[in-house]
Amino acid sequence: MLTSMVLLWGVVRREEFHRRASDSGQNSRQTSTSVYFKSTKILRHRILEFLVPLTGQYGIQMMASLGVVWSSRKSRRRHKNMVLPVASEARLAIVDLVKSLNTLQTDTILQLIKEVVKKPHQIKGEQKSALVDIPMLQFSYAYIQTISAQVLHENIAPLLSLLRESVQLNLAPPGHFLLLGILNDFVNRLPNLDNKKDTRDLQEVTQRILEAVGGIAGSSLEQTSWLSRSLEVKVQPQVCPEADEPDDADAEELAQASTMVSSSAPSIYSVQALALLAEMLASLLDMVYRSDEKEKAVPLISRLMYFVFPYLKNHSAYNMPSFDAGAQLLSNLSGYAYTKRAWKKEVFELFMDPLFFTMDASCAPSWKSIIDHLLTHEKTMFKDLMSLQSGSLKLFGNVDQKPMLLKRQAFAMFSGELDQYHPYLPLIQERLTEALRTNPSPAVSAQMFLMFRVLLLRISSQHLTSLWPIMVTELIRIFARLEKSLQPDKEVSKLAKVVRGAIERNGPVNFSQAELDMYLSACKFLDTSLTFPPEQIPVFQMYRWAFVPEVDVNRFNGPEMSLMEAEQECIPHVVKVLEGIQQRYGTLNGLSEESSTERLEFPLLTQCSLRSITQLLPFLRTLCCSFQVPPPNGHLMQHYPIADYPATNPRAVLRKLEHIIEKEFLDSTES
Repeated sequence: MLTSMVLLWGVVRREEFHRRASDSGQNSRQTSTSVYFKSTKILRHRILEFLVPLTGQYGIQMMASLGVVWSSRKSRRRHKNMVLPVASEARLAIVDLVKSLNTLQTDTILQLIKEVVKKPHQIKGEQKSALVDIPMLQFSYAYIQTISAQVLHENIAPLLSLLRESVQLNLAPPGHFLLLGILNDFVNRLPNLDNKKDTRDLQEVTQRILEAVGGIAGSSLEQTSWLSRSLEVKVQPQVCPEADEPDDADAEELAQASTMVSSSAPSIYSVQALALLAEMLASLLDMVYRSDEKEKAVPLISRLMYFVFPYLKNHSAYNMPSFDAGAQLLSNLSGYAYTKRAWKKEVFELFMDPLFFTMDASCAPSWKSIIDHLLTHEKTMFKDLMSLQSGSLKLFGNVDQKPMLLKRQAFAMFSGELDQYHPYLPLIQERLTEALRTNPSPAVSAQMFLMFRVLLLRISSQHLTSLWPIMVTELIRIFARLEKSLQPDKEVSKLAKVVRGAIERNGPVNFSQAELDMYLSACKFLDTSLTFPPEQIPVFQMYRWAFVPEVDVNRFNGPEMSLMEAEQECIPHVVKVLEGIQQRYGTLNGLSEESSTERLEFPLLTQCSLRSITQLLPFLRTLCCSFQVPPPNGHLMQHYPIADYPATNPRAVLRKLEHIIEKEFLDSTES
């Protein structure tokens, strides 16, 4: 019966919509739904005339029946958080029908919904029976969104009563998600309640709903031992909300399959709970608790974070959906200074964890935000971080900890804004000088160049003047080391050859992976320096000639050149390295020179690692050609790919540098 009424009401809504569109002059392909319903007013009146008498004596039964009809009208669209449903047109017709029944005021509707949710009827049909509590809450969520703020304000008490009593029920996880959605919509539309009792009731309801959703978030965790309170992530696949969207049929079947909020809930619910909390928790608490009451929320936040930190400690690939959602939650929450007591200690421990950088690229923006908030809210934290000595850390047992510490210090600066850490430049310079003074290992040097690149992005050029001699000196040292490694072995004894494992006197050189990483990092620093618009780093322009050739002296002839014959020619480092690689490796592995007229863009180096030093050849060849002025007399230059300099779109180039460096901090996730 109600199904028929809802179908007819849908016809009335469509007919009235098309008629309004026609009256307003809009083109409409379909002006009438059916020839039998030309007078929608009569049909509307008949439907209401039939249903209104039923609302008095059979209100609960009618509302339960509407839940059955709602369940039969599936919606395939999902909310942006992939958790809460978006009502379809067919379902919105049900909401509109209920609002049109003049015997059902908002407080009555909320009371009837509460009664149905408390004692839900079963949906009987061809499939197995299911309860109408979730469909009824879905109806409530859609209904609340359609009423005005004034009507909502007039019905605060019945709405809070619905939420308070529903959260105590044994609802399936989607039911608690809907309660949080209703609460969030209510608070966003009525952020300031005048009545103190309403405020206290709202805080109580908020706490209960958040704890229920927090319990669902922890449903993929288990205790490490019987007596221990610490939790760890269950080793099981996790379903990410952004994955294949279930329609409401699938979601409701899952909801009915798990009517207990317990450890048996599927992992999809824990990920969805984290995603929902990430979206709503921070702003919700900020509005529910006034400025002088913020501290009341800290214990609640601590209890919720108890279920979040275990996911953030696990860097395995199977845990990445929860890791990502948890990082988003912490990122949003940490933006509020009053919350720091609930997370600052654990966040610093996570930052110092050996696996901190093991994450998907999608998680990096959240962690940049988290670390930025940590260093911003704690005024001395950055100074303390820069003053840390690697020996005082326990990042690794028997591994050099300096590169790990340098990487974290660089990431801390990378997480900030432009010139945010400019006042600490003397301390930064002191730490860099100390690291260079102790003959740094290849791993340390690689991280030094990463820090140099971060400094270029985060410190204005006028403040970097004193650092350029340090950065350029280190770059020259590494290029000189590479050049020496590539020089032919003129006087090498047979015994030395055997010990060093050399193949031929002029054969390929065996570089360790740490050395390859160091040389790649040095080249990336040079690449970054050349990528920046010249006017943004004017000091580097005085050093550029030492690295890249600006004139090809072999192609210039004239009396002025003879004056230079007695002088020792200054060969840029890039040319020396290029010649050394070509001499050592020759045409091995397809390294023969091929001409090309392709034009490239800076930055040129985007790879994260090298397998062989020969992978730098394209980069070196391009640098050898890109900065040379055309020779006189129209002498043709050898055609290699040339990079445009300076960049035509500096902003786009700097964004690309940001993306490359952000990606470079990350390590691949564990399986």
